[in-house]
Amino acid sequence: MTEVKYTNEQIKELKSNQYVKNCTNRHIVFTKEFKFKAIELSKKYISTKEIFKQFWFPEYIINSNIPKNSISRWKRNIKIKWIIEEDKWRKKKSLDISKMSKDEELEYLRHKVVYLEELKKLMDKNYP
Repeated sequence: MTEVKYTNEQIKELKSNQYVKNCTNRHIVFTKEFKFKAIELSKKYISTKEIFKQFWFPEYIINSNIPKNSISRWKRNIKIKWIIEEDKWRKKKSLDISKMSKDEELEYLRHKVVYLEELKKLMDKNYP
């Protein structure tokens, strides 16, 4: 992976974009608003480069790997966050398996297995 370094002029240009939260010579931090809008547009089958064009990013960003890599990473992170949030919600219920009937316990364990399989699939995609 090549290391991209932005010049001072490029940093100023990127910081002037309302959808850039911060920028250094190596990293760009996009706003949450932009991330969610980009994900929604991506779901409508608009290309990643076209999405970045619509939000007035410069050509050196549009023609790099940043659009594709960023949007795919944001989509993946949203899925993982959803699963983690769901897990927190389940923990708040504080289920006591010992007080469940056999049918309830079996149903609970089935849901847990499905949940863990989904989490494993997502983690396998993140770490090849």
